[in-house]
Amino acid sequence: MYRFLLSLLLVFSSAALAEKTSQSVPSGAFTTLMVQAQDPAAYIETLKANSSIFKGLGSSVAGACVTRSGNEYNGQMFIWNAYESISAAMASSATYDAYNASPEIAAAREVRYGATFKPLKEFKLDPAYERLWRVKVAAENLDAFVGAVTELEKQIRDDGYDWNAGVFMPIGGGSEEVGYLHFRAVGRSAESLGAIIDAYFDGASWAQVFDSAMSFVIDVKTDTFEECEVIYRAN
Repeated sequence: MYRFLLSLLLVFSSAALAEKTSQSVPSGAFTTLMVQAQDPAAYIETLKANSSIFKGLGSSVAGACVTRSGNEYNGQMFIWNAYESISAAMASSATYDAYNASPEIAAAREVRYGATFKPLKEFKLDPAYERLWRVKVAAENLDAFVGAVTELEKQIRDDGYDWNAGVFMPIGGGSEEVGYLHFRAVGRSAESLGAIIDAYFDGASWAQVFDSAMSFVIDVKTDTFEECEVIYRAN
């Protein structure tokens, strides 16, 4: 089923996607705007003070993620918006020109690129301290990879950790994203996420599930830690 999804996304057949995969792939989509901020904290506060931007985009939730480890450049971060569908996400992208922002916002950051993302498994949107792998998985193994991540999430939660995992497929991300999935692991803090990593090296019962998931990965493009937060809610 996920191999079919991959083919559909590559040809942008959203109608067929909804018809064929509604029972196995969750609804919703995200847009991201990757930027280099002069002062990430100040930029985020500026956005919080200008929430009309997100209201105009029609996003249900918006937030920011600042890269804390594995940076490719100073001030690396991105702004994300959550939508009910790929259609809504792409419509918002078509109405907002990030390169024509207000002088206040334009002065606070340099735009790198934007992308749309489709979640391939249910994802609890509860941002905090997160590890992100950009990974390449062969199309014939995509189903198994998503299944392994889903099982990993369950077992880590059963072990008593507040931990969420997501797998996201980029759409229209250009050369930066093409061919790579986002595998995102969310803990409550840097300390709690570190405790889960400690548990893995100490031989946690679910360690083999993580190894099984990563066995489907044929390339890792980046591996970073990010501090994420919600900065806008529609309701």
